[in-house]
Amino acid sequence: MEVLRKVTAILDLPPADRNKKIKAAVRRRIMTIADAVIYTTIGYWLNCYEGKFTLSDRPEFHRTFKKFPGYKYLFKGWVAGKHNDNCGDLARFYFIYENVRHVLGESILGDLVELGVHRGNSAKILAELGRAAGRHLFLFDTFAGFDERDLHGIDGARPAQFSDTSVERVQRLVGTDHVTYVKGFFPDSLNLTTLPERLAVAHIDCDLYDPMKAGLECFYPRLSPGGLLIMHDYGSGYWPGATNAIDEFFADKPERPVLMPDRSGSAVVRKV
Repeated sequence: MEVLRKVTAILDLPPADRNKKIKAAVRRRIMTIADAVIYTTIGYWLNCYEGKFTLSDRPEFHRTFKKFPGYKYLFKGWVAGKHNDNCGDLARFYFIYENVRHVLGESILGDLVELGVHRGNSAKILAELGRAAGRHLFLFDTFAGFDERDLHGIDGARPAQFSDTSVERVQRLVGTDHVTYVKGFFPDSLNLTTLPERLAVAHIDCDLYDPMKAGLECFYPRLSPGGLLIMHDYGSGYWPGATNAIDEFFADKPERPVLMPDRSGSAVVRKV
């Protein structure tokens, strides 16, 4: 009876509206069938095979409920500069976007900070969400790759990396409105600016033990209750220095890192 009622309601519409309704219904049906074929058949086979490629679905808030209107714009920033590592790392992209937006939407006090900017792909998301919420973003980096002073101990065998960037290049992508760029060796570069007393979001992506430890010691005390701390590379296995620094820092803290299933094993903490 319910199906008959819906069909009758559509047939009673003016021709133009009726055609739109019919096309929309057919399109939904095709997508339902396509999902069943792609994800339960092709996806099942592909994901069972332990190869390089997998097939994943977008979150329902985006695909079904259309609650990510800025997706195309932000995704272009996420992969700008032909950032191939980011292109397939949709888990991290959605994770940063959703959690930062959620925390700022809760009106957690404070601005945003990122340590380890490289080319500014994640900074682009932080800047756009921060501007929309009337917050300021502080970006700390050498903007010239690893500093040799950090390449010792557990990181002593690491080669210099990530020099393919500059402040000007990041500014072209991220912009300068509500953004402060702090170039230099961290934590010495803290003397070049004045951080706010309160932070709502801190993102640390610096790979190595010393800067990770310094970032945690600086940003964690400033995080407001409910503030978000994102630490990249915690569970990747490729950067043990970052993992050790995080484990040591939180050994005596009330929070514990929660691991994310993104490409490089990000971890997240919300301040108690």
